[in-house]
Amino acid sequence: MEKILSCGYWKCAHRVGLFLAALFVICFGFHSVYQPDPEFLLKMFQSVYLGFTGMDLTSFLLGAIQTYIWAYIGVGIWYAVGCCHNWDQCQKE
Repeated sequence: MEKILSCGYWKCAHRVGLFLAALFVICFGFHSVYQPDPEFLLKMFQSVYLGFTGMDLTSFLLGAIQTYIWAYIGVGIWYAVGCCHNWDQCQKE
């Protein structure tokens, strides 16, 4: 018998937000480890995040917060176009 777990909008958006924020942290950290073209990642972040000025703490916080917020918007669009089978439940084995 299948076990159904609750997976509403807020819970799914929170999980996606945390996942994307973790990816942002990895990308931000990647800049300090490996820099084949130091300007490339900086320009990419500046084109994606509002208020991103450089590889500093303020820009890092702005980027992480915006990434988390964009997850809520993305999951909302995902739900709005009907890409989920059930609006309030996910199926798990």
